[in-house]
Amino acid sequence: MIFLFPIGLYFYFFVERKNRATYQKTFDDFGDKISKNTTLTDNQKLNKYINMLTNNDYKITTNNSKMIIGEKKIISMSLITMGIGTYFVGLIIYIIYFKFFQKPHIVEFSV
Repeated sequence: MIFLFPIGLYFYFFVERKNRATYQKTFDDFGDKISKNTTLTDNQKLNKYINMLTNNDYKITTNNSKMIIGEKKIISMSLITMGIGTYFVGLIIYIIYFKFFQKPHIVEFSV
C-alpha cells in the first residue's frame, strides 16, 4: 500500500495533467467542426452540441438560442490512488474535496 502514493503521484503529474489538454481539445475540435459546417441550421447545431454534452454525462446549465454551457466534475483516479496510499486518510479528504470544493469542468459552445 505504501507504493500506491508514488504511483498515484507519477500518474497525476505525468499522465492526467497531460491528458487534460487532450480532453479539452476533443470538445474544441468538435465545436470548430460543427460551427464551420454551413449545411446545418442553428437549431441542428444546438442539438448536436446538446447530444455531445449529454453523451459525455455533462449537466447542461445554460441553454439558449445562441449558447450551450455544460459542466461536469471529473474524478481523479490518481488522487484516489494517492489517498489510498496514505492509509485511506487522503481518500477521505479527496472525497470531501470532490463533493464540496472541486470546480466542475465547463464546456461552452456558441452558435
